[in-house]
Parts: sequence; structure tokens; C-alpha cells
Amino acid sequence: MARSLRSQGKKRFRAIKRENVFKPVEDARLARLAEAQAKAAEKPKIGNHMEEEKTDTMSMDTTDETKKISTSGARNKKVARKLAKKKVKKANKPKSLKKLL
Repeated sequence: MARSLRSQGKKRFRAIKRENVFKPVEDARLARLAEAQAKAAEKPKIGNHMEEEKTDTMSMDTTDETKKISTSGARNKKVARKLAKKKVKKANKPKSLKKLL
């Protein structure tokens, strides 16, 4: 019969492999990432001067009142456009002669 994943022997071998094989690789990776992160923190930030200019221009705009945007009314949805088109088409359709006779 095959051994299950919960067998004591397999658990022990996995634990040994985890400590002896995978642990050093993981530690080396974490050290590389920490070093790269430290180097990135030392570099000057790219977007700082642009944000300062925006704040200067925004301080001037605060004197003007902001324009309110209406949230009510027609949404110009596809279905609404289709129904409006159908209504116009129906209004322009010639009347049948059967009703007159």
C-alpha cells in the first residue's frame, strides 16, 4: 500500500528538507530583497517636484467655487437611445390604408 501524506516518515523528511534545503534559499532571497529595498529607499523620489507645483496651482483655485455636477437626469443609456430611435421611426412610418377602407 502507498504511504499517505500524513505518514510520520514523510512528515519528518519534509521537515528536514524544509530546514536544510529551502530555508537557506529563502533566507538568501529575503536578504537580497531587503538590500534592494534599502537601496530604493535611498534614491530620490521622482514625483516630488510635480506634486509641489500642483499644490501651488491648487491653492489659487480654492478661491473659485467648484462647479457642481448634476447626478439626476438622463444617463444616455443604450436602451434609452434605442427606444427613442424606435419611437421616431414609428412616428415617421406611413399609416396603413386598411384602416381607412
